[in-house]
Amino acid sequence: MSADVVKILFVDDDPVTGRVMKRQCSNVGYQCNIYQSAKEALNHFQQQSADLIITDLRMPEMNGFELLQEVREIDPEIPVLVMTGYSSVENAVEAMKSGATDFIKKPFDFEELKLLLDRTMQSFKLRQENRQLKQRLEDDSDRFGMLGNSPAMELLYNTIDKVAGVDCNVVITGESGSGKELVARALHDYSPRSDKGPFVVIDCGALPETLLESELFGHEKGAFTGASHLKRGLMEQASGGTLFLDEICNIPDAMQVKLMRAIESQKIIRVGSTDEIPIDLRIVSASNRDLKKMVDEGSLRHDFYHRLNVVNIHVPSLNERRDDIPKLVDRFIMEFSKRYNREVIGFDNESMTRLMNADWNGNIRQLKNIIERCVILADSELLHWDDPTHQPDESDILSLFYRGQDFVPLEELEKRYIQHVLSHCEGKKVKAAEVLGIDKTTLWRKLQRYEQEQAVV
Repeated sequence: MSADVVKILFVDDDPVTGRVMKRQCSNVGYQCNIYQSAKEALNHFQQQSADLIITDLRMPEMNGFELLQEVREIDPEIPVLVMTGYSSVENAVEAMKSGATDFIKKPFDFEELKLLLDRTMQSFKLRQENRQLKQRLEDDSDRFGMLGNSPAMELLYNTIDKVAGVDCNVVITGESGSGKELVARALHDYSPRSDKGPFVVIDCGALPETLLESELFGHEKGAFTGASHLKRGLMEQASGGTLFLDEICNIPDAMQVKLMRAIESQKIIRVGSTDEIPIDLRIVSASNRDLKKMVDEGSLRHDFYHRLNVVNIHVPSLNERRDDIPKLVDRFIMEFSKRYNREVIGFDNESMTRLMNADWNGNIRQLKNIIERCVILADSELLHWDDPTHQPDESDILSLFYRGQDFVPLEELEKRYIQHVLSHCEGKKVKAAEVLGIDKTTLWRKLQRYEQEQAVV
């Protein structure tokens, strides 16, 4: 496809139509070569190619069907539009079955044709870019399982390169959803420890102190009520490999002391036991909070912090690496279109501009969520994303959480949310069921119950 001027090959045995077409194309900046003979047009295409072909179907010597067949043997991808009279639409349908991209009825209005041309060329360009991206993703493995080649990501890759093979503790900082766990996995996968032990993850903010100790160190049978069997802790399970402590800012002070001693001595004691168990661990920690500030405020022990923070790696936010957004968008579209069986090739230009300019406070996790929703709700191969600055009104389900004491029962909340999703899906129950994560039969039964309740009221 030409990078500058769109080159059109127009084939029609009517010279008047050809002259009008050439003049109209010139007025809008298209280069149009006109031919009254399909054979001459084919010869031009073989010698000089084109970006798009428009051909009549009924012509002497070689007709439009034969031209289409010859063109498809040379270039299976080039867009080919066919022209047909109002009385022979079935011919256009047959042509599309034979490989035509679209059709337009004669006589046609040029403005209508221009809209079709613009839409066809945009779709063709997106298909090319999508195909090229797929090829690049198949040919080139992502660095450390991450996408992006912005300066901020190149700096991150270089840091991982230097640190992965060095057996030291690491603290990874960055905003929520920026990919800190991916960095932690890369440090393990590209280190000698990947052959000696597993990569084990624990969310330090998800467990109370008593359970956190049991999860980390393990416990003996009968150590406490409910301890019906011996349990090996995560530090023991990860021995030889890497333990990833996510959100270390949530570890209580007493646990910080116990954990620090275990890291220093490389020994643990299960809850309910006095026997020391040797371990061999690399500790990689992560937090979305300012740990240095927490140390200064006294909410994080300075000795615990410095024991973990031998090397600090900062993961850039999505707002710091906007140049990577198109590649991330394409990857997520590929992932979700395959998962949900959608024929999707990309976003329209306006939506892509919005994606590039949006404030991504939720980072990659937020972007991925939006792409997944757009693919699920897709009505065409071009996705659309509304203005992200739109604020929900009082009918929006999210506003229920911001209305002081005006709370509703859980069942009522479910009802409102289902109706909210159904409204956004324009009443399409199959799509709504996919978004809600339930089967359509379950959704139908719930809607039937809501209707019956409304009838009683």
